[in-house]
Amino acid sequence: MKIQNPAVPFDSTVVIIGANGYIGAETCDKFLEAGYRVRGTVRSVEQHRAWMHGIFDKKYPGKFELVQVVDFETDGAFDEAFKGAAVVVYVSTPTIFGPDPSQVIDPVVNGTINTLKAAAQAKISVDTYNHEDLRKAREEPTVPTVERAMAVYGASRAAAELAFWSWVKENNPPFVANCVVPDGNFGRVLDAEQPNGTSVGMLKRVLDGDWSRVMTLAWIINVEDCALLMVAAAVLSSIANERIFAYYKQATWNEMRAKVRQLYPDRPELVKGEDSDVVGRDLSTADEVVKRAEEVLKELGRPGFISVDDTIRDFVDTVYKKGN
Repeated sequence: MKIQNPAVPFDSTVVIIGANGYIGAETCDKFLEAGYRVRGTVRSVEQHRAWMHGIFDKKYPGKFELVQVVDFETDGAFDEAFKGAAVVVYVSTPTIFGPDPSQVIDPVVNGTINTLKAAAQAKISVDTYNHEDLRKAREEPTVPTVERAMAVYGASRAAAELAFWSWVKENNPPFVANCVVPDGNFGRVLDAEQPNGTSVGMLKRVLDGDWSRVMTLAWIINVEDCALLMVAAAVLSSIANERIFAYYKQATWNEMRAKVRQLYPDRPELVKGEDSDVVGRDLSTADEVVKRAEEVLKELGRPGFISVDDTIRDFVDTVYKKGN
């Protein structure tokens, strides 16, 4: 990674909200690698101290700390966590699945606004939304089905980002605000013993032939590239008030299963059961935003995106180690 003339000085403190998540942990690693201090927020320090410090203290001694924030909606929840920070990265909204939008969307939006308020008080100085899921969440019947829960979850993420930009526009805060928009993140897992995040857990179920709790897949990216885009959005002066889409290639779950079979012909046990009978793919185009994301990665000194083949290898080689 190469960062020239960063907008945020090296060795500054970066707060990563949701540091224990799949993308969150990788984002911690990339900020530490870039030369920053990282303060990660988690709901339980006791639960995550051993594995997270076990990874980062060896590689970056004295540069990583954890703080506990139990309830994102509480007024002042982030005040202490943000003290002395130069950057705040809200990696992922809480993953809440349920049919009732008031129990899913409202907490996610409130947590997002609380984050912005705390960042403004701490004096931190440094146009496609999922409207269809929003419509389904607000208008369709509240029935306890997987499809309904997935739509409400998607709506919560869209609503949180809409609230984010609305708050920034209305309050003109003393910091630069950028948003990285991810979809399916795959690749290496820093600690395979930890509970798997949404995308990783889904890919494991898909490879097992379990289609019961799987969201539709559209765009994929290596989690390391997504984390680098988080770093870029926080410290590159060339990015301001911008949405960066962490999209690389379109894919379906059946194609992911086929890719594992192709790359690991000697390990048939990796792919079980039958392919999905849902064979369609997302036909939306995103050429401009994919090109922009690649430009940002190159600004960090990367040659471009990590390939799909290498992403699958990173996933299998860390999650399904031989002998496990």
